[in-house]
Amino acid sequence: MLMRKISITLTLLLLLCPAAYSQDVSGLSLEECLTLALLNHPSLTKAKASTRDIAAQLESLRAAKRVTVSLTGSARYNGDYDYWDDRYHTETLSLTASKLLYDTGRNKLQQDIRRESLQGSRESERNTMVSVAANAKRAYYDLVLKILNRDVEQEKLANLEEHLKTAQGLYEVGNSSFIEVTKAQADVASARVSLLKAENDILVSQEALRVAMGTDISGPFNVALSTELLLPQPAEDVDTLIAHALEDRPDYRKLMHDVRGSELSVKNAARASSPTITGSAGSSLSRREGSGTTNDYNIGISVNIPVVDGGSMKAGLESARAQLESVNADAESLRQSITYSVRSAALSLTNATDRVRSSEASVKYAEENLELARGRYEVGVGDPLELSDAVSTLASSRYAYYQALYDAQTARANLDEALGHLPPELDGGTRE
Repeated sequence: MLMRKISITLTLLLLLCPAAYSQDVSGLSLEECLTLALLNHPSLTKAKASTRDIAAQLESLRAAKRVTVSLTGSARYNGDYDYWDDRYHTETLSLTASKLLYDTGRNKLQQDIRRESLQGSRESERNTMVSVAANAKRAYYDLVLKILNRDVEQEKLANLEEHLKTAQGLYEVGNSSFIEVTKAQADVASARVSLLKAENDILVSQEALRVAMGTDISGPFNVALSTELLLPQPAEDVDTLIAHALEDRPDYRKLMHDVRGSELSVKNAARASSPTITGSAGSSLSRREGSGTTNDYNIGISVNIPVVDGGSMKAGLESARAQLESVNADAESLRQSITYSVRSAALSLTNATDRVRSSEASVKYAEENLELARGRYEVGVGDPLELSDAVSTLASSRYAYYQALYDAQTARANLDEALGHLPPELDGGTRE
Protein backbone atom coordinates (compact mmCIF):
# COMPACT_ATOMS: atom_id res chain seq x y z
CA MET A 1 0.00 0.00 0.00
CA LEU A 2 2.79 2.43 0.90
CA MET A 3 4.72 1.80 -2.31
CA ARG A 4 1.52 2.36 -4.30
CA LYS A 5 1.08 5.75 -2.56
CA ILE A 6 4.66 6.71 -3.38
CA SER A 7 4.23 5.65 -7.02
CA ILE A 8 1.05 7.71 -7.35
CA THR A 9 2.73 10.72 -5.71
CA LEU A 10 5.74 10.55 -8.02
CA THR A 11 3.51 10.25 -11.08
CA LEU A 12 1.45 13.27 -10.05
CA LEU A 13 4.61 15.29 -9.44
CA LEU A 14 5.86 14.47 -12.91
CA LEU A 15 2.53 15.36 -14.51
CA LEU A 16 1.93 18.55 -12.56
CA CYS A 17 5.49 19.85 -12.25
CA PRO A 18 7.51 18.59 -15.25
CA ALA A 19 9.78 21.63 -15.15
CA ALA A 20 11.11 20.58 -11.77
CA TYR A 21 12.81 17.58 -13.39
CA SER A 22 14.32 19.25 -16.44
CA GLN A 23 18.00 19.95 -16.90
CA ASP A 24 17.53 23.41 -15.38
CA VAL A 25 18.06 22.43 -11.75
CA SER A 26 19.50 25.65 -10.35
CA GLY A 27 17.64 25.33 -7.05
CA LEU A 28 16.47 21.81 -6.21
CA SER A 29 14.50 21.49 -2.99
CA LEU A 30 14.94 18.55 -0.66
CA GLU A 31 11.59 17.14 -1.74
CA GLU A 32 12.64 17.32 -5.41
CA CYS A 33 15.97 15.62 -4.68
CA LEU A 34 14.18 12.79 -2.86
CA THR A 35 11.66 12.41 -5.67
CA LEU A 36 14.39 12.32 -8.31
CA ALA A 37 16.22 9.64 -6.32
CA LEU A 38 13.13 7.44 -6.09
CA LEU A 39 12.46 7.90 -9.79
CA ASN A 40 15.95 7.32 -11.16
CA HIS A 41 18.16 5.30 -8.84
CA PRO A 42 19.30 2.08 -10.54
CA SER A 43 19.21 0.07 -7.31
CA LEU A 44 15.43 0.52 -7.26
CA THR A 45 15.22 -0.75 -10.83
CA LYS A 46 17.19 -3.82 -9.78
CA ALA A 47 14.97 -4.39 -6.73
CA LYS A 48 11.81 -4.19 -8.83
CA ALA A 49 13.25 -6.61 -11.39
CA SER A 50 14.02 -9.10 -8.60
CA THR A 51 10.40 -8.90 -7.42
CA ARG A 52 9.12 -9.58 -10.94
CA ASP A 53 11.47 -12.56 -11.24
CA ILE A 54 10.14 -14.18 -8.06
CA ALA A 55 6.55 -13.46 -9.12
CA ALA A 56 7.27 -15.28 -12.40
CA GLN A 57 8.71 -18.25 -10.48
CA LEU A 58 5.53 -18.44 -8.41
CA GLU A 59 3.41 -18.42 -11.57
CA SER A 60 5.55 -21.23 -12.98
CA LEU A 61 4.80 -23.36 -9.91
CA ARG A 62 1.10 -22.67 -10.29
CA ALA A 63 1.30 -23.74 -13.92
CA ALA A 64 2.78 -27.08 -12.88
CA LYS A 65 -0.57 -27.98 -11.23
CA ARG A 66 -2.61 -27.17 -14.30
CA VAL A 67 -3.48 -29.38 -17.25
CA THR A 68 -0.80 -29.34 -19.93
CA VAL A 69 -1.53 -30.20 -23.54
CA SER A 70 1.07 -31.06 -26.15
CA LEU A 71 0.72 -31.66 -29.88
CA THR A 72 3.35 -33.80 -31.60
CA GLY A 73 3.71 -34.52 -35.29
CA SER A 74 6.20 -36.77 -37.11
CA ALA A 75 6.95 -38.13 -40.56
CA ARG A 76 9.05 -41.25 -40.99
CA TYR A 77 10.40 -43.42 -43.80
CA ASN A 78 11.70 -46.91 -43.00
CA GLY A 79 12.30 -48.33 -46.48
CA ASP A 80 15.23 -48.56 -48.83
CA TYR A 81 16.53 -45.09 -49.52
CA ASP A 82 17.86 -46.11 -52.92
CA TYR A 83 14.38 -47.06 -54.10
CA TRP A 84 11.69 -44.85 -52.57
CA ASP A 85 8.53 -46.74 -51.70
CA ASP A 86 5.51 -44.91 -50.29
CA ARG A 87 4.46 -48.06 -48.45
CA TYR A 88 7.24 -47.40 -45.93
CA HIS A 89 6.28 -43.75 -45.36
CA THR A 90 4.38 -43.06 -42.12
CA GLU A 91 2.86 -39.83 -40.77
CA THR A 92 1.74 -39.48 -37.14
CA LEU A 93 -0.07 -36.73 -35.23
CA SER A 94 -0.52 -37.04 -31.42
CA LEU A 95 -2.39 -34.93 -28.88
CA THR A 96 -1.63 -35.57 -25.20
CA ALA A 97 -3.03 -33.98 -22.03
CA SER A 98 -1.51 -34.55 -18.59
CA LYS A 99 -2.02 -33.27 -15.06
CA LEU A 100 -0.28 -33.75 -11.74
CA LEU A 101 -2.87 -35.43 -9.51
CA TYR A 102 -1.04 -35.94 -6.24
CA ASP A 103 2.37 -35.06 -4.85
CA THR A 104 1.77 -35.07 -1.05
CA GLY A 105 1.33 -31.28 -1.17
CA ARG A 106 4.87 -30.51 -2.31
CA ASN A 107 3.78 -28.18 -5.09
CA LYS A 108 1.61 -26.23 -2.66
CA LEU A 109 4.50 -26.02 -0.22
CA GLN A 110 6.76 -24.76 -2.99
CA GLN A 111 4.16 -22.15 -3.90
CA ASP A 112 3.94 -21.06 -0.26
CA ILE A 113 7.74 -20.78 -0.13
CA ARG A 114 7.71 -18.61 -3.24
CA ARG A 115 4.93 -16.46 -1.78
CA GLU A 116 7.09 -15.80 1.28
CA SER A 117 9.99 -14.99 -1.04
CA LEU A 118 7.77 -12.63 -3.02
CA GLN A 119 6.63 -10.81 0.10
CA GLY A 120 10.25 -10.66 1.24
CA SER A 121 11.31 -9.25 -2.11
CA ARG A 122 8.68 -6.54 -1.84
CA GLU A 123 10.02 -5.67 1.61
CA SER A 124 13.53 -5.57 0.12
CA GLU A 125 12.25 -3.21 -2.54
CA ARG A 126 10.81 -0.93 0.12
CA ASN A 127 14.04 -1.17 2.12
CA THR A 128 15.93 -0.03 -0.97
CA MET A 129 13.58 2.95 -1.25
CA VAL A 130 14.27 3.85 2.38
CA SER A 131 18.04 3.59 1.91
CA VAL A 132 18.03 5.55 -1.36
CA ALA A 133 15.93 8.33 0.18
CA ALA A 134 18.12 8.48 3.30
CA ASN A 135 21.30 8.68 1.21
CA ALA A 136 19.80 11.41 -0.95
CA LYS A 137 18.75 13.40 2.13
CA ARG A 138 22.20 13.14 3.69
CA ALA A 139 23.83 14.15 0.41
CA TYR A 140 21.43 17.10 0.07
CA TYR A 141 22.30 18.45 3.52
CA ASP A 142 26.00 17.83 2.92
CA LEU A 143 25.75 20.11 -0.11
CA VAL A 144 23.79 22.65 1.94
CA LEU A 145 26.56 22.58 4.56
CA LYS A 146 29.25 23.10 1.92
CA ILE A 147 27.35 26.07 0.47
CA LEU A 148 26.95 27.61 3.92
CA ASN A 149 30.64 27.04 4.64
CA ARG A 150 31.44 28.82 1.38
CA ASP A 151 29.30 31.74 2.55
CA VAL A 152 31.25 31.81 5.82
CA GLU A 153 34.51 31.97 3.88
CA GLN A 154 33.14 34.80 1.76
CA GLU A 155 32.12 36.72 4.88
CA LYS A 156 35.51 36.06 6.45
CA LEU A 157 37.30 37.29 3.32
CA ALA A 158 35.13 40.42 3.23
CA ASN A 159 35.91 41.18 6.89
CA LEU A 160 39.64 40.67 6.35
CA GLU A 161 39.62 42.84 3.22
CA GLU A 162 37.90 45.57 5.19
CA HIS A 163 40.53 45.17 7.90
CA LEU A 164 43.26 45.47 5.24
CA LYS A 165 41.77 48.72 3.95
CA THR A 166 41.59 50.08 7.49
CA ALA A 167 45.19 49.05 8.21
CA GLN A 168 46.40 50.68 4.99
CA GLY A 169 44.53 53.88 5.86
CA LEU A 170 45.97 54.01 9.36
CA TYR A 171 49.46 53.34 8.01
CA GLU A 172 49.16 56.15 5.51
CA VAL A 173 48.33 58.65 8.28
CA GLY A 174 51.05 57.24 10.50
CA ASN A 175 48.84 55.60 13.12
CA SER A 176 50.02 52.01 12.49
CA SER A 177 53.11 50.14 11.38
CA PHE A 178 53.67 48.55 7.99
CA ILE A 179 53.84 45.11 9.62
CA GLU A 180 50.16 45.43 10.43
CA VAL A 181 49.47 45.95 6.72
CA THR A 182 51.53 42.93 5.67
CA LYS A 183 49.85 40.80 8.36
CA ALA A 184 46.42 41.85 7.00
CA GLN A 185 47.56 41.09 3.44
CA ALA A 186 48.67 37.60 4.50
CA ASP A 187 45.33 37.01 6.21
CA VAL A 188 43.46 38.05 3.04
CA ALA A 189 45.57 35.75 0.87
CA SER A 190 44.97 32.84 3.24
CA ALA A 191 41.22 33.54 3.26
CA ARG A 192 41.14 33.47 -0.56
CA VAL A 193 42.79 30.06 -0.55
CA SER A 194 40.21 28.82 1.96
CA LEU A 195 37.44 30.21 -0.23
CA LEU A 196 38.77 28.32 -3.25
CA LYS A 197 38.79 25.11 -1.22
CA ALA A 198 35.22 25.74 -0.06
CA GLU A 199 34.08 26.24 -3.66
CA ASN A 200 35.78 22.99 -4.68
CA ASP A 201 34.05 21.20 -1.77
CA ILE A 202 30.72 22.32 -3.25
CA LEU A 203 31.55 20.70 -6.58
CA VAL A 204 32.47 17.44 -4.84
CA SER A 205 29.23 17.48 -2.85
CA GLN A 206 27.26 18.17 -6.01
CA GLU A 207 28.71 15.02 -7.54
CA ALA A 208 27.84 13.04 -4.40
CA LEU A 209 24.24 14.29 -4.53
CA ARG A 210 24.05 13.49 -8.23
CA VAL A 211 25.10 9.89 -7.52
CA ALA A 212 22.70 9.65 -4.56
CA MET A 213 19.84 10.72 -6.84
CA GLY A 214 20.93 8.32 -9.57
CA THR A 215 20.65 11.07 -12.21
CA ASP A 216 22.89 12.25 -15.02
CA ILE A 217 22.29 15.98 -14.55
CA SER A 218 24.99 17.77 -16.51
CA GLY A 219 26.97 20.67 -15.09
CA PRO A 220 27.01 22.26 -11.61
CA PHE A 221 23.71 22.83 -9.87
CA ASN A 222 22.48 24.30 -6.60
CA VAL A 223 19.91 23.37 -4.02
CA ALA A 224 17.23 25.47 -2.41
CA LEU A 225 18.30 26.62 1.06
CA SER A 226 14.85 27.31 2.48
CA THR A 227 15.23 24.69 5.21
CA GLU A 228 18.85 25.06 6.29
CA LEU A 229 18.00 26.83 9.57
CA LEU A 230 15.19 24.49 10.59
CA LEU A 231 15.77 21.94 13.32
CA PRO A 232 14.42 18.48 12.52
CA GLN A 233 11.68 16.80 14.49
CA PRO A 234 13.03 15.60 17.86
CA ALA A 235 13.22 11.93 18.76
CA GLU A 236 10.45 10.21 20.67
CA ASP A 237 10.85 7.77 23.54
CA VAL A 238 13.64 5.42 22.47
CA ASP A 239 11.97 2.21 23.65
CA THR A 240 8.84 3.14 21.69
CA LEU A 241 10.97 3.88 18.62
CA ILE A 242 12.68 0.49 18.89
CA ALA A 243 9.30 -1.27 19.06
CA HIS A 244 8.14 0.66 15.99
CA ALA A 245 11.36 -0.20 14.14
CA LEU A 246 10.89 -3.93 14.77
CA GLU A 247 7.39 -3.60 13.28
CA ASP A 248 8.25 -1.31 10.37
CA ARG A 249 11.81 -2.10 9.25
CA PRO A 250 11.39 -3.71 5.82
CA ASP A 251 14.67 -5.62 6.08
CA TYR A 252 13.54 -7.15 9.39
CA ARG A 253 10.12 -7.97 7.96
CA LYS A 254 11.86 -9.51 4.96
CA LEU A 255 13.83 -11.78 7.31
CA MET A 256 10.58 -12.84 8.99
CA HIS A 257 9.32 -13.93 5.57
CA ASP A 258 12.64 -15.74 5.05
CA VAL A 259 12.18 -17.56 8.37
CA ARG A 260 8.70 -18.72 7.41
CA GLY A 261 9.95 -19.71 3.96
CA SER A 262 12.78 -21.73 5.51
CA GLU A 263 10.35 -23.50 7.84
CA LEU A 264 8.27 -24.47 4.82
CA SER A 265 11.44 -25.60 3.02
CA VAL A 266 12.15 -28.03 5.88
CA LYS A 267 8.66 -29.52 5.46
CA ASN A 268 9.12 -29.72 1.71
CA ALA A 269 12.52 -31.42 2.04
CA ALA A 270 11.00 -34.01 4.37
CA ARG A 271 8.57 -35.02 1.58
CA ALA A 272 11.22 -35.42 -1.12
CA SER A 273 10.76 -39.24 -1.19
CA SER A 274 6.99 -39.11 -1.28
CA PRO A 275 5.17 -40.62 -4.29
CA THR A 276 3.71 -38.58 -7.12
CA ILE A 277 0.72 -39.49 -9.27
CA THR A 278 0.22 -38.09 -12.77
CA GLY A 279 -2.79 -38.63 -15.02
CA SER A 280 -2.67 -38.46 -18.81
CA ALA A 281 -4.94 -38.88 -21.81
CA GLY A 282 -4.21 -38.70 -25.50
CA SER A 283 -5.08 -39.46 -29.04
CA SER A 284 -2.89 -40.22 -32.04
CA LEU A 285 -3.59 -40.31 -35.73
CA SER A 286 -1.30 -42.39 -38.00
CA ARG A 287 -1.35 -42.75 -41.75
CA ARG A 288 0.69 -45.16 -43.84
CA GLU A 289 0.54 -45.57 -47.58
CA GLY A 290 -1.24 -48.75 -48.49
CA SER A 291 -2.51 -49.36 -44.98
CA GLY A 292 -4.96 -46.50 -44.43
CA THR A 293 -5.36 -44.32 -41.35
CA THR A 294 -5.25 -45.54 -37.74
CA ASN A 295 -6.75 -43.75 -34.71
CA ASP A 296 -5.44 -44.62 -31.24
CA TYR A 297 -6.66 -43.39 -27.86
CA ASN A 298 -5.01 -43.74 -24.49
CA ILE A 299 -5.67 -42.85 -20.89
CA GLY A 300 -3.52 -43.71 -17.95
CA ILE A 301 -2.17 -42.96 -14.51
CA SER A 302 1.50 -43.14 -13.59
CA VAL A 303 2.84 -43.46 -10.05
CA ASN A 304 6.41 -42.57 -9.17
CA ILE A 305 7.70 -43.90 -5.83
CA PRO A 306 11.36 -43.20 -5.03
CA VAL A 307 12.91 -46.31 -3.53
CA VAL A 308 16.60 -45.55 -3.13
CA ASP A 309 17.91 -41.99 -3.49
CA GLY A 310 21.45 -42.51 -2.24
CA GLY A 311 20.91 -40.21 0.75
CA SER A 312 19.69 -37.27 -1.32
CA MET A 313 16.60 -36.64 0.85
CA LYS A 314 18.60 -36.76 4.08
CA ALA A 315 21.14 -34.29 2.72
CA GLY A 316 18.42 -31.96 1.42
CA LEU A 317 16.63 -32.04 4.78
CA GLU A 318 19.84 -31.26 6.65
CA SER A 319 20.55 -28.38 4.27
CA ALA A 320 17.05 -26.94 4.80
CA ARG A 321 17.43 -27.15 8.60
CA ALA A 322 20.82 -25.45 8.42
CA GLN A 323 19.37 -22.65 6.30
CA LEU A 324 16.55 -22.17 8.81
CA GLU A 325 19.06 -21.93 11.63
CA SER A 326 21.11 -19.42 9.66
CA VAL A 327 18.10 -17.21 8.88
CA ASN A 328 17.04 -17.23 12.54
CA ALA A 329 20.55 -16.13 13.49
CA ASP A 330 20.39 -13.35 10.89
CA ALA A 331 17.07 -12.18 12.34
CA GLU A 332 18.47 -12.03 15.86
CA SER A 333 21.59 -10.21 14.66
CA LEU A 334 19.47 -7.66 12.80
CA ARG A 335 17.24 -7.18 15.84
CA GLN A 336 20.28 -6.25 17.92
CA SER A 337 21.57 -3.99 15.13
CA ILE A 338 18.21 -2.21 14.95
CA THR A 339 18.25 -1.59 18.67
CA TYR A 340 21.73 -0.10 18.47
CA SER A 341 21.08 2.02 15.38
CA VAL A 342 17.87 3.51 16.78
CA ARG A 343 19.47 4.36 20.13
CA SER A 344 22.57 5.77 18.45
CA ALA A 345 20.61 7.95 16.02
CA ALA A 346 18.30 9.22 18.78
CA LEU A 347 21.26 10.16 20.99
CA SER A 348 23.02 11.84 18.08
CA LEU A 349 19.91 13.86 17.28
CA THR A 350 19.56 15.04 20.88
CA ASN A 351 23.25 15.94 21.07
CA ALA A 352 23.19 17.84 17.77
CA THR A 353 20.06 19.75 18.79
CA ASP A 354 21.75 20.83 22.01
CA ARG A 355 24.84 21.91 20.07
CA VAL A 356 22.70 23.97 17.69
CA ARG A 357 21.31 25.99 20.58
CA SER A 358 24.73 26.48 22.17
CA SER A 359 26.50 27.39 18.94
CA GLU A 360 23.71 29.82 18.04
CA ALA A 361 24.55 31.80 21.17
CA SER A 362 28.26 31.58 20.34
CA VAL A 363 27.63 33.16 16.92
CA LYS A 364 25.79 36.06 18.55
CA TYR A 365 28.64 36.69 21.00
CA ALA A 366 31.25 36.39 18.22
CA GLU A 367 29.39 38.98 16.12
CA GLU A 368 29.35 41.41 19.06
CA ASN A 369 33.02 40.74 19.76
CA LEU A 370 33.93 41.50 16.14
CA GLU A 371 32.09 44.81 16.21
CA LEU A 372 33.87 45.81 19.42
CA ALA A 373 37.29 44.77 18.08
CA ARG A 374 36.70 46.62 14.79
CA GLY A 375 35.61 49.77 16.62
CA ARG A 376 38.61 49.71 18.93
CA TYR A 377 41.01 49.22 16.04
CA GLU A 378 39.50 52.01 13.95
CA VAL A 379 39.98 54.54 16.76
CA GLY A 380 43.56 53.40 17.26
CA VAL A 381 43.25 51.71 20.66
CA GLY A 382 42.75 48.14 19.47
CA ASP A 383 45.24 45.43 18.62
CA PRO A 384 45.24 44.20 14.99
CA LEU A 385 45.74 40.65 16.26
CA GLU A 386 42.62 41.10 18.38
CA LEU A 387 40.65 42.05 15.27
CA SER A 388 41.92 39.15 13.14
CA ASP A 389 41.19 36.78 16.02
CA ALA A 390 37.65 38.14 16.23
CA VAL A 391 37.16 37.52 12.50
CA SER A 392 38.42 33.95 12.86
CA THR A 393 36.31 33.37 15.97
CA LEU A 394 33.15 34.47 14.15
CA ALA A 395 33.94 32.18 11.23
CA SER A 396 34.60 29.26 13.60
CA SER A 397 31.35 29.93 15.45
CA ARG A 398 29.37 29.91 12.22
CA TYR A 399 31.13 26.71 11.14
CA ALA A 400 30.17 25.07 14.44
CA TYR A 401 26.58 26.29 14.12
CA TYR A 402 26.10 25.03 10.59
CA GLN A 403 27.86 21.76 11.39
CA ALA A 404 25.49 21.20 14.31
CA LEU A 405 22.52 21.86 12.02
CA TYR A 406 23.91 19.42 9.48
CA ASP A 407 24.54 16.82 12.20
CA ALA A 408 20.98 17.23 13.44
CA GLN A 409 19.51 16.74 9.96
CA THR A 410 21.81 13.78 9.32
CA ALA A 411 20.88 12.22 12.66
CA ARG A 412 17.19 12.64 11.80
CA ALA A 413 17.78 10.96 8.43
CA ASN A 414 19.68 8.15 10.16
CA LEU A 415 16.86 7.74 12.67
CA ASP A 416 14.20 7.59 9.96
CA GLU A 417 16.28 4.99 8.12
CA ALA A 418 16.79 3.01 11.34
CA LEU A 419 13.01 3.05 11.85
CA GLY A 420 12.43 1.87 8.29
CA HIS A 421 10.58 5.08 7.39
CA LEU A 422 10.86 7.22 4.32
CA PRO A 423 11.75 10.85 5.09
CA PRO A 424 8.72 12.84 6.33
CA GLU A 425 9.27 15.24 3.43
CA LEU A 426 7.84 12.51 1.20
CA ASP A 427 4.22 11.39 1.28
CA GLY A 428 4.01 8.17 3.24
CA GLY A 429 7.26 8.78 5.09
CA THR A 430 5.65 8.52 8.52
CA ARG A 431 4.67 5.35 10.28
CA GLU A 432 1.46 3.76 9.02
